[in-house]
Amino acid sequence: MIPTSTSTKIGPPLRTSILFIAAAAMIVVTSGSSRAAETESLLIPGVDMRKIEFKVGAWCRYRVVDEAMGERDTSIVYLAVVGSEKTARGTAYWLEVESAAAGAPKAERDAARALIDERIKSMAPGDSLHQYISRFYTRKGDGPVEAGDPKQLRRLNMASPGQENVVTAEHDLEITTPAGTFVCMKTSFVAYDARDIPSGRVILKQKRTDRVEVCTSPSVPLFHLVKSEIERTRESRTVPPVRGIPESGPKTSRTTSVLIAHGTGAKPLIQIH
Repeated sequence: MIPTSTSTKIGPPLRTSILFIAAAAMIVVTSGSSRAAETESLLIPGVDMRKIEFKVGAWCRYRVVDEAMGERDTSIVYLAVVGSEKTARGTAYWLEVESAAAGAPKAERDAARALIDERIKSMAPGDSLHQYISRFYTRKGDGPVEAGDPKQLRRLNMASPGQENVVTAEHDLEITTPAGTFVCMKTSFVAYDARDIPSGRVILKQKRTDRVEVCTSPSVPLFHLVKSEIERTRESRTVPPVRGIPESGPKTSRTTSVLIAHGTGAKPLIQIH
């Protein structure tokens, strides 16, 4: 559920791309905007593509707040299932995502659309996402719709870093959001990862810890996600020490997502001719 990567910061305009890399697998788009999250952040932290409910017309909108290195970014993320098609493998569904900084005009909103095989529900952690996505398209602001190549997705999977340990599972918990009050199950776990990366005679040692809380309710469509929070800690050092590469003590960041609206009757944002 939480992909591994280096700890580079991203900004709200990148969130559409990050979803389809980490959860539905699209493409990386570079940006010079203000940045406060890390590239391993899911578009909506806590989303697991294997748990998606494919119901055409269903949509959700979330407020996502990233905090890191003294910066705070708020973005609004919209997800919707806008259609279905029969394929050689069975039924596939069109999932759309739109993301932008809070209050941004249409010209600054990024959108993506992917045709996802319903078999993704049985995806194994090490599977490549390209096996489940046959077509995808992106659009930046008012720009043209661009088709992507599914072969770009071969290296992407849903493997979690290290161990995932469920700490608590609370039931019948009432969570109030701008979209209403929901009776939720809250799952909390800690994911650890430690790795050595050789580079010539030097080894880069990296450690990371993700503390995750996810609140879900069956009354919310798509991923049933009501609220999620991820607190991350990262640190690294070289062995032996290398002049010019200082040891990185623990650095923390946080991403919080809250449901602000949901409904039915979603119409496509990206038109494909």
